Amino acid sequence: MAAGQTLRLRAGFPCRWSVWTEDGRGWYPAGTSPARDLDGLPYFHGDDMVLEVPAQRLTVRAARGMEYGHAQTTLTPDTGETLVELSPARIYDAAARGWYGGDLQVHLNRPPQWVADSQHGEDLHVVNLLAGEDTAALWTGRDLPWSDATHVAQVGLAHDALTVCRDSVDKLRQRGALIGYANAFRGPVETPEQLVAGGYPVYDARMSVVDAALGLVDSFSSAIGSARAYRRLIGAGNRVAAVAGTSQRLGPIGGERTYAHVDGPLTAESYARAVRQGRTFATTGPFLELAVDGQGPGATINLKPGERVRATARVIGPQAERIRLLTADGELASGPPHEVSAELHADRPTYVVAVAEDSGLPTAHTSPVYLDVEHRRAARKDDVTFCLRWLDLLERVVEDHDGRVKEARRVYQSRLA
Repeated sequence: MAAGQTLRLRAGFPCRWSVWTEDGRGWYPAGTSPARDLDGLPYFHGDDMVLEVPAQRLTVRAARGMEYGHAQTTLTPDTGETLVELSPARIYDAAARGWYGGDLQVHLNRPPQWVADSQHGEDLHVVNLLAGEDTAALWTGRDLPWSDATHVAQVGLAHDALTVCRDSVDKLRQRGALIGYANAFRGPVETPEQLVAGGYPVYDARMSVVDAALGLVDSFSSAIGSARAYRRLIGAGNRVAAVAGTSQRLGPIGGERTYAHVDGPLTAESYARAVRQGRTFATTGPFLELAVDGQGPGATINLKPGERVRATARVIGPQAERIRLLTADGELASGPPHEVSAELHADRPTYVVAVAEDSGLPTAHTSPVYLDVEHRRAARKDDVTFCLRWLDLLERVVEDHDGRVKEARRVYQSRLA
C-alpha cells in the first residue's frame, strides 16, 4: 500500500460507512475496531473521516439506519488524498411525525465513544444502555453527554425477572422508569410449549404471562419475533406495549427499533411515558401507522354493542410486501402497501393491530387500539386458556416463592367468567 494514499469520507452528517476491496476485505480508519453488519459488510461510523487504503478498486457505501437508503460508488484511489462525498437519501422522517425510534437493550460491552458514534451514525433517537444480561430492563437516570434534541442515551438498571415485585415497580415508575423484558424468546414461539422451552433457565420473557396479568411490566419483547404470543397476551385482557427485541449483537445497534409517539420534545421521560401508554410500534425497517376512528396505538375506545369504527393502516419503506389489520378474532383486512382500511362492527370487546409482512414474516407490529364494549375489555376464551396452559408449564420450571404465578392464575380464571 502506497504511503499517504487515503480516502476522505464526507456526507455532511454522521453515517455508517463501508469500504471494501474486490476480495471482500474491509478497510477502517486508524484505531477503529473491525466490525461487520448483517450483510457481512465492514462498517464504522462518523463523518469527514480519513483512512489509508490500497491502490485497488474499492467500493464505498454510506448508510444511516432504517430511515435512510444507501449511497454507493466504486473507484480506484489516486496517490494522496481522494475525497468521496456520499449522502444516503432519507426514506421517511419519523421524528417529523412525532415518532422516535429506540434500541432498548444495548449492552455496556463497548466503549462509550463507540456507542455515541453508532447512535448518531445510525440516527437512532433513543439508546438504553444495560449492564449484564438480566431480563427485566428498568430504565431511569441522566442523559449521557452525547445526547441532544433528537438523540437521547441513558444507562438503565436491570433486575432478575424473578425479583421484580409490585412495590419496586411502583417506586421505579414514580421515578419515570420504563419496565419490560430485555431478552425475547428464542426460536419459533406459537404454542405454550415453545414459549416455555424457548427461553433461558432462570429469567426471560417466559414470565411475561405472569407480569402482564399483574401489571408489573409495561411492554412485551419482541412483538415482531414473537407476534403470535404477543397477540395471545393482549387477547387475554393484558395491556402491554409492543416493543422490539435486540439485534445489536448481530450488527449495528438499532437494527430492530421501538418507535414511540411522543408528545412535545424528546426526552427520556417523554419517550418512556409514550411506551408505557402503548403509543408504539416495533419494526425492522418499515414505518407503520395505525388509526381507528382517528385514534392511534395505545388508545382505548369505549363502544356500544354493534357500534361501527373504521381502521386504517399505512406503511412506508422497505420490507413491507403486505399490510394486515388484525383483531382478537383474526384478520379484518389485508393488502399490498401502502394503505389498507376496513370497517368493524364491535359486537364484543376486541382490539385492532396493524402488521407489516415481508415473505410472510412480520417486519413491523403496532400496539393495539383497544375497543371496549360497555367498558368491558377483550378477554377471549381461547387466549385466556392459552395463557393458563402457559402458566401450567411455567410452574414446572419456576419456583413460585412469592406466589406470583398463582396470583396470575386467579386473574386469568376471573377473566374466563
